[in-house]
Amino acid sequence: MCEDEKYGHFISQAALFDFISTWDKLLVPWRRWDSSHRCLENAEEARVVELVVLMPELLDLDELRRHEELVQFERTWNIEVVLQPHNVFRRHKRLAVFDMDSTLIQQEVIDEIARFVGVEKEVSEITARAMNGEIDFTESLCLRVSLLKGVPSTVFDSLKSVITFTPGARELCKALKALGYKLAVLSGGFIPLANYVKEELGLDYAYANQLVVSEDGTQLTGELTGPIVHAQRKAELLEQIARQEGIPLKQTVAIGDGANDLVMMKKAGLGIAFNAKPKVQAEAPCRLNGPTLRDVLYILGFTKGEQDDLLAL
Repeated sequence: MCEDEKYGHFISQAALFDFISTWDKLLVPWRRWDSSHRCLENAEEARVVELVVLMPELLDLDELRRHEELVQFERTWNIEVVLQPHNVFRRHKRLAVFDMDSTLIQQEVIDEIARFVGVEKEVSEITARAMNGEIDFTESLCLRVSLLKGVPSTVFDSLKSVITFTPGARELCKALKALGYKLAVLSGGFIPLANYVKEELGLDYAYANQLVVSEDGTQLTGELTGPIVHAQRKAELLEQIARQEGIPLKQTVAIGDGANDLVMMKKAGLGIAFNAKPKVQAEAPCRLNGPTLRDVLYILGFTKGEQDDLLAL
């Protein structure tokens, strides 16, 4: 996918030629091969091109994704290269699971709650400690939740009015449902808003952390109950849903932006880091940087026309 001021907002013939030349260098031992490509957008000025190439014998996909020759190509042309096996499962996935905060929605929910009740500074300090590796996700979550003690239990109803869905989230989910997908949100946030997102987007499953409410139902106690949805739990839930629906992991997609999404991304048939932190982009199976989640449909192999057909149903 291409977004560039220097070379324009489309993939040129020069860029395609340079990519094929770059790929040719990776074929050790060298073998004669033929490539094929198709434009997934406007054929004249395509922003997305699908290219089928011969796989080098001495490298696997993970090594290729981080190969210095391909990294240099991406930097030179400002084009994101997404490598996938060319097989029947590319276009025939059946389960998609999503992170919620900064993926399906544009906010980080706990930050919005903190801002709502006036403890934003304290929560930000704990978040910074977690980002610096001083404390892990579970400890940081419990510390931040403890600051919510006494907050009215109606806070989530109040927050619904400020939640902003990521551009393309509704279109992506609608298209995937039209294809018969099962959809789930697996969030390190909180179940009231995860359920709200589930209903708004027509998802099939919602898993998130459960906050304890006081006996009279009016306030949060600053505690959690039930399993904490951390990185490993997300991967376990992906496997659980796939098994429940009778779907092989090869036919699953996991999309997120944070470090606690990496385990499920690597567990899924296809893992996509969407507008993710740099460390996550470096480790994820593939990455997508752009303004809309709808672009995931290109990675799944659907042309702009096919996408429009799905959304017209």
